[in-house]
Amino acid sequence: MGNPPPPESGRGLAALFDWMTGRLPWRPDARPFPLIVLEPAGPDDPEPHMEELRHLAAEMALPFVSPEAPAGPDSDAAAIALADALSQPITWSRTRSQFSRPRFPRSDLVRTIERAAAPAPDDGDAAPPYRRSPVSTVERWNDHAGLFRWQGGPLRAPAWWSTIGASLVAVIAVLAGGIAEQTPRRILVTAAAVLAGVLLLVAGLSARRVWLPVLASVGIGGRYRWFARTSFFAALGDEDGDDLGFDGRLHRVAERLTEPGAARFLLHIKTFALLEDVRDQYRRFAPSLRGFKRPAPLVVFLSHAGHGNGGLALLAAMSDIRARRSELHPLLVVASLDAATRDAWLGGPTPGEDARDRYERWRSSLGAALGPSESVPLPWLLRVPVAGEPAADRPDGAFRPRRRPRWTWLWSWRGLIAAAVAFAIALTFAQVHLRSTYCSVGFPVGWNGDTRQQTNPDGSRECVGVSTRGVRFERGADSIALDGDRRRPSPANAGGHITLADLQRDIDKENRAVVADHQPYVTMIYAGTFTASPGQSELTVSSVHELAGAYLAQLRNNHRGQPGEIGNTLKLRILPANTGQDMAFAGETADRALHLARRDPSIVGVVGLGRNTRSSRAAIERLTAAGLPVIDTVNSSDELPGLARFYGLAATNREEATAGLAALRDAGLRGRVDRAMIVARTSGPPTDVYSSEIARDVVSVLRPRAPHTVGYRGPGDISSKVKAACDNGRPPYTLVYFAGRAEDLPGLMNGLVQGGCTRHRLLLIAGDDVSKSRFGTGPHEVPLPQNTTLYHTVFAYLPHLIAKDADVTGDFFLMARNRFGIGAPRVRPDEPLLVDGQMAITFDATFALSQAAQNAYDLLGPRLVTGERSVTSGTVLEELRHLRITRGGSATGDIDFTNDHGDPPRPRNRGLTLVKVTLKDGRPQPTAICGRLGGGVPVEGLRPC
Repeated sequence: MGNPPPPESGRGLAALFDWMTGRLPWRPDARPFPLIVLEPAGPDDPEPHMEELRHLAAEMALPFVSPEAPAGPDSDAAAIALADALSQPITWSRTRSQFSRPRFPRSDLVRTIERAAAPAPDDGDAAPPYRRSPVSTVERWNDHAGLFRWQGGPLRAPAWWSTIGASLVAVIAVLAGGIAEQTPRRILVTAAAVLAGVLLLVAGLSARRVWLPVLASVGIGGRYRWFARTSFFAALGDEDGDDLGFDGRLHRVAERLTEPGAARFLLHIKTFALLEDVRDQYRRFAPSLRGFKRPAPLVVFLSHAGHGNGGLALLAAMSDIRARRSELHPLLVVASLDAATRDAWLGGPTPGEDARDRYERWRSSLGAALGPSESVPLPWLLRVPVAGEPAADRPDGAFRPRRRPRWTWLWSWRGLIAAAVAFAIALTFAQVHLRSTYCSVGFPVGWNGDTRQQTNPDGSRECVGVSTRGVRFERGADSIALDGDRRRPSPANAGGHITLADLQRDIDKENRAVVADHQPYVTMIYAGTFTASPGQSELTVSSVHELAGAYLAQLRNNHRGQPGEIGNTLKLRILPANTGQDMAFAGETADRALHLARRDPSIVGVVGLGRNTRSSRAAIERLTAAGLPVIDTVNSSDELPGLARFYGLAATNREEATAGLAALRDAGLRGRVDRAMIVARTSGPPTDVYSSEIARDVVSVLRPRAPHTVGYRGPGDISSKVKAACDNGRPPYTLVYFAGRAEDLPGLMNGLVQGGCTRHRLLLIAGDDVSKSRFGTGPHEVPLPQNTTLYHTVFAYLPHLIAKDADVTGDFFLMARNRFGIGAPRVRPDEPLLVDGQMAITFDATFALSQAAQNAYDLLGPRLVTGERSVTSGTVLEELRHLRITRGGSATGDIDFTNDHGDPPRPRNRGLTLVKVTLKDGRPQPTAICGRLGGGVPVEGLRPC
């Protein structure tokens, strides 16, 4: 026989300690952690080796503690105090951990049960077994149970809460009536449900019997769920111990704490709770991923373990729990024993051998030692005899510190804060960018690409594009109304108080109803000017009037049962589109419309674009070239009627200039005019084609002998330019032809008066745009100077439209009265909201497009594709070429497109009336001089111009 291996030296122990505290394996059972007991192999004390391991633990940045529990009356009481010390987070507060200090919620729960069962501090000895009855223990625990770890007891309302609650109930009762009258029922029901939910939540959080089973069942409150479900407590004496639930378990534990052996039982459940808490702290797939962040096990050093300090009892309890549960816990316990304690507790020394070999032999025999037929005492103890100088054989160099993987810093409070800050910065940047680009932006990064923000030359911003999904063009809370004032949108608005926002809301509601009904439909885009620079919102009023007319035509087409409604089979949707001030962004709007038409084949045409500018003309050319028909409202261009797929309801500029000859005849001016001033906008962004075109037509048709053209750029400079021309006019001007816009008319009148042109008889002729203005001295009215006779053209002269009781038989007037409250009980010849005729003209344009679509649907039917796809822009175009609608359904006369694209393509049957405006008793008095209705329908007693 050879000599036995030498006893374990510092090198072997250090190597084993280094290996066991290395990075934890993926599978916990790959490295069981024993209870290492350092015992003397000779006369030396093993404590220097313990101190060396502490230095190694500090060098390797391990989380370790060396508790010193006070001696108790017996070993179990001392062990209980030691277990309590180990399960206190403050014990681990000074450890060098790269993650948060460990928490012990299960141990905290056991301590609350212990406190509930123990007597008051003044009642004598607090060591188990306790004399308090189990029922009293359970009631006392319930009285102090808290939902959160920091909570010392249940949620309780203060004494003054009932007074505050009664006062709140009284205030709510007083306000409830008024709130209910002004709040929609859906909002009231939602608010009541939220309030009831809050009250139920507060009530539930204040009652342990409510929140405990609920939270435990959904996985919140792990310590309560563990106590109710762990099989460790199933062996408490009842056959159905697994089915007792939390309350049953609590009562059985309280009973055991009153029986003999309660101290040993309490030590075991505290040890079990401690080990389960440690295992839970290393759970890899916890929300915090804490198992990945703790690279090494917790280490506990128990110096001079003995009976008096509870060390031996705690080691025995840990071994018993691990043997009973057969579970592995990432907790490395290193204890030191003196020779006397070793001999008394373990029965003498153990043969020395290599520490790593001793561990491998222990691990291989662990399964057999835990078998039910074996009776191995303390199977989880690994006895390591030590002797000699601890640092004598320590390897050169430092041990590698245990560091958490770098990637885990990404999932940490620091990483989350950094990610949150980065996300907030990126989100803020994205929101700023999106809100500067799009009109409707959701959270976090949703947007509606059919409308976009555009910048005017003055730096103001406008929402331009096609309104889909209820996007508003205006940014503020107020909205421009039909009467020209800014008002708050409301479903109760009527007449002149109806705002653009009201119209957009109602149109969107009607569109959604059409889609929800699953009936065949087509979609029309109405393009107008709905926004302008600050202080110039009056420029949008005419487009709001036109949109109102389109909405009336939509209701007439989609509904039946009310006067004026026909309820066509093919329903109509309307998408409002904004081209910006002076239609400067008509090209952008055309791009949005075409992009939308590619996605939505139900779009069959565009109505509107009634302002003749270079950008609007380019947009019309782009739309028609793409195959979308454009039905224009009041665009009087001489050139656009020559475009294929373009249809207009307005007379041309040349026809308006020709009507000026009738004005000269009516004024008694024979032959050519000697002195004439022609006031027109000069070229400039956006170029106003209307003004320059009609000015050329006037010179060509009227042929004044000495025409003097006064150019201006806008409302800001027209007054000074006209005043200067009047000052230099020698002899004075006989005729002034205003080829500008309605918004420039006040400046024109001021310049004429200030320059002295109105000191003599003056003949003022203007185009159709002046029909948007109202003459007088009231709000939004233009004063007519003395000695001035005004002639202007109008496409739809209201007194002619309502003649022969048409206001009580025509669909348009019936719809306007019933839906908007306009023109009740009868339409007056000077009805403010209808006198410009633009609402009626757009009603007819929308009616024409929807009727062409209906004709195509009647011809094709639903046999191609059920729904809107059987009617496309191509089929509508074919119907428009042959469309003729007689007066009655239409408002402004007949609608006749049959000759629009003949040779030459110049329609001559559009409505046009020359109106003379004079002062009578200080009030403007309009009189029709000549004219006709739409479609060439003659006016009784009036010859065409």
